[in-house]
Amino acid sequence: MRFLDKIFKSPPKKKQAACSICKSIMNQNDGFALSTAQVVSSRKYWDRKMVEPETLSYTTAHFKNQDQRATMMRKIIFEKTAGKEIVWMTCESCIDHFEVCQDETKQLAAQWWQNDTGFVLPNKGKAEDNMSSEDFEEIKSYATMEAGSSFVRR
Repeated sequence: MRFLDKIFKSPPKKKQAACSICKSIMNQNDGFALSTAQVVSSRKYWDRKMVEPETLSYTTAHFKNQDQRATMMRKIIFEKTAGKEIVWMTCESCIDHFEVCQDETKQLAAQWWQNDTGFVLPNKGKAEDNMSSEDFEEIKSYATMEAGSSFVRR
């Protein structure tokens, strides 16, 4: 019976993961691993994030109507994102939004694929804990007050 099991056993499934930014599917050993601080510190990320379908109405109301509730929602979106303590796996298309060493983040992604939940990313944790307070406040202000403006003010 063991002999037949070996013959007819299906090959192990390759792991897959969704890009944390665009949700496209990545196959095992693809992608780049980023910390929350690396993601949050990117203006390109915030320009994209604040014009996604889920956030566009807040961005439009913020810029066109100076709606304080919309501005508050943009701040909340920033705070929720900055507070994530996860490994951000990004695809080939999205990595260009971030000013990081791609070789290094590719190597970290390979470790992530190998170790699953046991992987510990350098600078893991909340963005505020891994950025200077000046840099954190500057990007928070950008994400809340300026991100997506070029899209809305056409």
